Amino acid sequence: MTVKKTVSKVGAVPSYGLYGELLSGDYRDPVHHETIRERSSRHNWTIRLHRHRGLAQIFLLRAGKVSYRIEDSTFTNDQPCVLFIPPGIAHGFRFDENVEGDVLSLRVNDLWADAKTALEQAEFSTVALLAQGRCENLEYIDAAFAQLGPIYHGMKRERDAILQALVRLILTYIAGDVGRTQSNSMAHVSESVSRHEKQAEAFCTLLESRFSKDLLVNDYAKEIGVSAPHLTRVCKQVLGSAPNALIRQRRILEASRLLEYTRLPVSEVSHRSGFKDPSFFTRTFRSAYGIPPKTYRATKDGEGLSRSP
Repeated sequence: MTVKKTVSKVGAVPSYGLYGELLSGDYRDPVHHETIRERSSRHNWTIRLHRHRGLAQIFLLRAGKVSYRIEDSTFTNDQPCVLFIPPGIAHGFRFDENVEGDVLSLRVNDLWADAKTALEQAEFSTVALLAQGRCENLEYIDAAFAQLGPIYHGMKRERDAILQALVRLILTYIAGDVGRTQSNSMAHVSESVSRHEKQAEAFCTLLESRFSKDLLVNDYAKEIGVSAPHLTRVCKQVLGSAPNALIRQRRILEASRLLEYTRLPVSEVSHRSGFKDPSFFTRTFRSAYGIPPKTYRATKDGEGLSRSP
């Protein structure tokens, strides 16, 4: 087996092409296998940040510690795991000398048809790290890699067919675990959103009946059974505004209705709308509508006259 490497620049990150050649080179495997130790020991256990435009890669870590950099994110892992990296994603590693594992590179455009179709699934659209405890298929992926290595580096007549089957099997196992992880994550998010929506609905219901009272955000939060900071987060997330802003908005809405449909004095409109200070009410109303309450009423009265036959 030989490894050919070409380098081109993609921004500040080099791009590599990698493949294995079988015997005379007339046949090029659409996949390349080597151990993590083989690859990293040649580079002082460090693989600098780079990307592969036409390659997807699967890393199986059995033992040892590794520090990953994926695009702008960095993290460290010392547990068995599987890492899938789609084409075009910048990645780099720092392994310790006790590392044990495998690297499988897939030349996407030249893959066998069924493997290429598998990679077109949504599960392979982003980086996936499947750590022990969250990867139900880890032992099966490990077993498939254990078979793939000797087959890849051997010369059996059935080599190509077995490689194809093992690669497809590994991709199927990974897709299953990624799908489960995404489903669990979405279920958690949906549960959280549903809970927050109910809390926001409870706040709106309470606000509708209490907006004219002299209540603070903390008072509303206690009624709902949450903290004031939590209520603030929920209102911003679900309703788009903080509780104080929503309270003020509801009071201004009530004031505009009273000004338009009643003849109550402005001071009484202020009080019924929940504003205890008429001067503060006037400033707040002007800020919302651009005109003071009396002018607003006169304008609405004029619109009524202009609509009269």
